[in-house]
Amino acid sequence: MKALVLLTALAQPTASQAEGARVTLDCDFQRSCTEAGDCTPYGGSQSITLAPTATDASGTGDWTITLGDGPALPARGLARTGPWVWQPGDGHLHTLALSGTKSALWMRQWLPTERYPDTYAEIDIMTCEITA
Repeated sequence: MKALVLLTALAQPTASQAEGARVTLDCDFQRSCTEAGDCTPYGGSQSITLAPTATDASGTGDWTITLGDGPALPARGLARTGPWVWQPGDGHLHTLALSGTKSALWMRQWLPTERYPDTYAEIDIMTCEITA
């Protein structure tokens, strides 16, 4: 029941919830997959904090994303449940989406550069404790 309440709260924010309401994920990596669908077990954990900075009532707009103790990076969100997209300046395009009340997907796309002309991606499948 608690999971249903959380999902409902994430999916249907009021205008007053849109600004300043953080979403925190404490995730464990389960698998890492290539763009071709080859997956391997993957360990480790990651805490992620998402904070809206200029969004509408549905959560569409500007956010910040903080990975662990790192700096807050600008991100763009399509809703309070994601996906969120950001580019930390490392030649990668990152996308994070909640895939359930206890899971998330994190995709990193390598964009073509002079050094690495081929585009490829990795997708991490994570189980998470999600609080809003």
